[in-house]
Amino acid sequence: MRYSFLSKLLPLFLLLSICLSGFSFAQKAPNYPVLSMSDSKEKVDSILNIVENNRYDVNRQILYNEAFRLVEKFTYKSAEPLLYNSYGVFKRDMSQYDDAIHYHKIALDLAKSHNNVKEEIKAYNNLGVAYRRVDDYNMALDYLTKAWMLAEKMGDNYSVTIALNSIGNIHVVREDYRAAIYYFKLCMPIAARENNKRGLAINLQNMGECYERMGMMDSAKIYYKRALGFNIIRNDDKGIAICYNSLGNILIREGQIDRGLNLLKKALDINIKLGDQLFIANSYSNLGKAYFLKKDYQMAQQMFDTSLNIANTIRSVVEAKNAYEGLTKTAAAREDWKAAFEYGSLFKELSDSILLKNNQSLRNKEFAYHQEKVEMAQKVDRNKNIIMVGSLILFLLLLITGVLYYLRLRLLERNRSLQRELEIRAQIASDLHDDMGSSLSSIHIFSELLRKSGAGSHDLLSKIEANAKDTLEALDDIIWLVKPSNDKFSNLSTHISEFAIPLFESKNINFEIEFPENIADIPIPMETRRNIFLIIKESVNNLVKYSECTEASIKAWIDNNILRFVVKDNGKGFNPNQETNRNGIKNLRARAKQINADIDINSTPGRGTEIILTINAKDFISVNAAS
Repeated sequence: MRYSFLSKLLPLFLLLSICLSGFSFAQKAPNYPVLSMSDSKEKVDSILNIVENNRYDVNRQILYNEAFRLVEKFTYKSAEPLLYNSYGVFKRDMSQYDDAIHYHKIALDLAKSHNNVKEEIKAYNNLGVAYRRVDDYNMALDYLTKAWMLAEKMGDNYSVTIALNSIGNIHVVREDYRAAIYYFKLCMPIAARENNKRGLAINLQNMGECYERMGMMDSAKIYYKRALGFNIIRNDDKGIAICYNSLGNILIREGQIDRGLNLLKKALDINIKLGDQLFIANSYSNLGKAYFLKKDYQMAQQMFDTSLNIANTIRSVVEAKNAYEGLTKTAAAREDWKAAFEYGSLFKELSDSILLKNNQSLRNKEFAYHQEKVEMAQKVDRNKNIIMVGSLILFLLLLITGVLYYLRLRLLERNRSLQRELEIRAQIASDLHDDMGSSLSSIHIFSELLRKSGAGSHDLLSKIEANAKDTLEALDDIIWLVKPSNDKFSNLSTHISEFAIPLFESKNINFEIEFPENIADIPIPMETRRNIFLIIKESVNNLVKYSECTEASIKAWIDNNILRFVVKDNGKGFNPNQETNRNGIKNLRARAKQINADIDINSTPGRGTEIILTINAKDFISVNAAS
C-alpha cells in the first residue's frame, strides 16, 4: 500500500496510548473511605451502593475485591446476586464481554435459587445487553424478552424500559428503523412516568440515530440536543460522548467538517477516559469518516486501522464491518484497487454473516412473544367474563367472542402476510443493493486493472463479462419477483421455462417441461414463489454443469392440495450423502425449509438424478380464495 512503514505502525501506537491512558487512570485511583470500615455485612452494602452510584469509575476493581472477600467471609447469600450482577456490568464497561456474560449467568442462577425476582430481571437484561455487544442478537433478544415479560408481570417498569430500549437497539443494527422507533416510543412514556432520566436520555439519543440513518437530519438534531441536555444535567460522561459523536457526524454531513471533528475528538477523549473499548472503536471509525471527507486519506486509513484492531480484540463484528467499509472507500480513493477489493470482500462477508445469522430467527422470536402476550390477554378477559355473567349471558358472550376471535385471527393472518411481503420486499432491496453493488464494484476494479495492464488481459475481460451477466440476471429475477402481475402460478411456470430452455439448448439436451393448467391462475405468495424459482434454478444449473446428461425434464402437478415439482436427468448421477465443498445441496434444503416444503434428492452414480420438491399448497390456496 502507498503509505510509509511509520504510518502502518501508527494504529498500534494509538492502541498503546489507550492502554497507557487507562494505566494512568488506574494509578490515580481514589482512596475509598469505605475500605477503612470494619468487616461486616453493612460494609458490603456500602460498597455495592458506591459502585452503583459511580458507574464510570474505572478504578472500582479494588472495591469488588473487598466485597467478594466479605461475602465469602460472612456467607452473605442475599448479596451474591447483586454483587455478581454489578461486577458483570463493570466487566462489560471494560469491554470484557466474555467475563461479563459469565458473571451475569452466575447472578441469574443465584437470583433464581434465592427467589430474588428483581435481580433475576436485572440479570436477564444485563445478559441481553452483553450479547448485543458481541453481535449475538438471537441470544440477546431471548434474554431481553424474558426480562420484558417478567418485569411486566412484576410491575417493574424501570426494567421494562431497559428491555424495550435494548430490543430497539437490535433493530437499529438490523437497519429496521421503523421497528426500532416503535420500541423506543413504547419505552419513552414508561421512562417518563418512572422519572428515569437516564432511560429518557438513552431513548432520545436512539431516536435521533434512527432519524439520522433515515436521512431526516433536522429531526435527528432535535433528539440529539435533547439527549445531550439530559446527559449534562446527569453528568453522564458516556452519554455526553455518544451525543458528541452523533452531533459531530451530522455537522460533518452538513459540510462543517472542522466543527464536527472537534466534537468527535472530545468524544474520543471521554471514551478513552472511561475505558470502554467498543465506544473507543466507534469514535476512531467516526474520525476516519471525517478525515476521508477532508480527503486526508492517510489519517483516515490510520483511524480505520485503529478501529479495526480494537474491534477484532473485543470481537465486535459490527465495528469491524464499519472499519472495513471505511478502509474500502479509502483504498479506492487512493486508487489502491487490490486493497479496495480485499477490504470490500471482507466488508461484504461480515455484512452477510450478520444478516444470515440473525434476521429470520429474530422475527420468529418476536412473533412468538407477541402471540404469547395476545393469548395471555385473551385468557384474562375470558376469566373476567366467567366471573361477571351468568350461564346464559356467558354462552352468548362466548359465542360472540368466538366469532370475533375467528374474524380477528383471519385479519391477523392477513396482516402477517402483508408484513411478510413487506419484509421480503425490503430483503429483496437489500439483496439488490448488495449483489449489484458487489458486482459493479468488481467490474469497476477489474476495469481499472485492465486499463493499467494493457495487452494480454483476456482473463480480466472474461471476469468483467461474467460479472455484468450475473448483474443483469439478478436484476431480471428481482424485477420479475416484485412485479405484482407475476403473482400467478402461470407466471412462475413461464419464468422457469424462459430460464431453463436456453440452458438445455446450449448443451443439446433433449428436454420436456410440463406444468398443470388447472392452477394456472392461482396466486402464489411472493416468498414461496421466490424460493420455488431459486430451487428450480439451482437444480437446473447443477444439471447443466455437472450431469453430462442427454435428456432432462421439469414437471409439476397438484394432487389434494399437494404441489410437486420434479427436475430429472439421465446423467452420470452422484452420491448425495458424500461430503463436498460445494453448497448446492445445502442451499436447496435451506430454501425448502424457509417455505415449510420437503425436498428429496435421489441420485445414484451412473443412473441419473431426480429432485422432488413437495409443497403443501393448502394454506396459500385457501388464503387467496378467502381474500
